[in-house]
Amino acid sequence: MVTIITEKELPASEAGLWVKAQQAVEAKNFKYAVSILRTLIKRSPGFLKGRQVLRACEVKVTPDAGRKSSILTGVRLTTTRRDPETTIVTIEDELEKDPYSIPANETLFAAATDLNLPALAAFALETICQGQPNPKKHLHLLANHYIKNEQFSEAAETYRRILQIDRTDPVAQRGEKDCAARASMRQGNWEGSGDFRSKMKNKNATADLESADKVGLTRAELEARLAQLSQEYAADNTNLQVVKSIASVYEQMEDFANSYSFYAYAFQLSGNTDLSINDKAMEMREKVLQVELAHYQQVLRDDPNNEEAKQQLAQRKKEIAQIVVADAKSRVDANPTDAQLQYKYGQALYDADQYSEAIPALQRARNNPNLRVKAMLMLGRCYAAKNMVDMAVRQLEEANGEHVTMDETKKDLLYLIASLYETSGNKEKALENYKAIYEVDYGYKDVAQKVESAYS
Repeated sequence: MVTIITEKELPASEAGLWVKAQQAVEAKNFKYAVSILRTLIKRSPGFLKGRQVLRACEVKVTPDAGRKSSILTGVRLTTTRRDPETTIVTIEDELEKDPYSIPANETLFAAATDLNLPALAAFALETICQGQPNPKKHLHLLANHYIKNEQFSEAAETYRRILQIDRTDPVAQRGEKDCAARASMRQGNWEGSGDFRSKMKNKNATADLESADKVGLTRAELEARLAQLSQEYAADNTNLQVVKSIASVYEQMEDFANSYSFYAYAFQLSGNTDLSINDKAMEMREKVLQVELAHYQQVLRDDPNNEEAKQQLAQRKKEIAQIVVADAKSRVDANPTDAQLQYKYGQALYDADQYSEAIPALQRARNNPNLRVKAMLMLGRCYAAKNMVDMAVRQLEEANGEHVTMDETKKDLLYLIASLYETSGNKEKALENYKAIYEVDYGYKDVAQKVESAYS
């Protein structure tokens, strides 16, 4: 059974070869170093450091590394599954010819995976990435490999490398945030153990951590509080109050990815019964998704002609809309009598262009006095989207009659009513509603242009 070993674990005979190889490298006699290291790896295939040095020397003595065809035989490829221990030795014949060979390194990766040697498998993919001008595909494979082996910090860093190549890559954007959050969650386990209370200077400090989350703290104060909470988390990572507090601090720091991760974990610790925690988790998740959309939008502002970014933004909008719908539905299913949840569900369905499905949820939300006008506004939008103009106008006029304060909701109602009248050819009614906004808010959308053009 092959296992990864260090230079201290090399047998005496191989240790001598390792010394000679190092001396050859120092003398820049790379060809001689390759010959020694090939023998060393054949005898000790689990000596990863030796294999890494071997590959570096092979690159030195192969000027056209990465540019050869290096086609592997079918026999060699099928050997991976039948005899991976042999493969990780014999594949070095191909790699000596071309150390950056994609098929050879992929074969090494597969064999190392079969042998449960994740570090060697990662090295094979890293070698491919080093030798390619655009290694995006294999960086994704490497990130997935790290995630599979719960190496979340390494996965996050790999996704960052992808974003340096393509900052609009949606998988890398999501993966970097998620892996960074998961790495942060696990970090507490590496920071120590023991009874946290015994580490505190006094009970007042402990009580401060167990109190309700503070708001309005400065960045420095939030970081200090997070440091304290991290110590308590390290002592007991199943303490629900501590996990909730960490989530709250991350939320105040606007680190929504980490906040979501900890709220989601807190919900698990509650036995999936505290729906208020789940609501916070979903809220943070939606904010993470909105940040992602904002990134795409910024890319388009910087480069309006970026067709790839336009397509990715449109596609990601659809995907995010479906995610938000699924989250909203799960909350409604858990508490179907909550009008606020019904409204959010209807709004999510509208944003996902599912107008018919949104209508029943918004009609239920309309029965709540506090949500009535907002729900009617959304219903009007749904009817309008379905070209049911008369029903849309009737719904919106009713909402407008009930809402007397000239606030943003009132302006939205009036503008939508005016737009529908304008679309249906009733310019007089349209202008009447545009004027109502113009009289209180000259700068609202394009109202000034519409009203003033009517007089010119």
